[in-house]
Amino acid sequence: MEKNVLTTKDKKKDLQREKLLNGKRPTWARLNINTFYLFDNIHFIFYLTFLGIVYIGNSHFAMKTVKEIKETQSELERMNWENNSKKSKLTYERMQSELTDKVRPLGLVELEESPHKIIIEK
Repeated sequence: MEKNVLTTKDKKKDLQREKLLNGKRPTWARLNINTFYLFDNIHFIFYLTFLGIVYIGNSHFAMKTVKEIKETQSELERMNWENNSKKSKLTYERMQSELTDKVRPLGLVELEESPHKIIIEK
């Protein structure tokens, strides 16, 4: 007789056990999976496990990349604000009124009349 085939005696015992448990058998017992079936498909189980590990690793890598992108964006925004601040400061310092105030201590003054054109004859 084969090992996988249940005899009527075994079936009766299973029914009696089920009646004792009021039909509340554990999930793994209701699936009716035997070890031969598992070992026949072990390669597929390993393949699914490998795919699961790759999937988890890929999601961790994606989260890390998203975090790096957000950090880079915030740094870029900070640098952009700094650049705009320096541009406005430079524009203010290049105004004629500011330049005259800065060069006055050096003895340079602003011309009050327009400059004359010098013409050299050859």
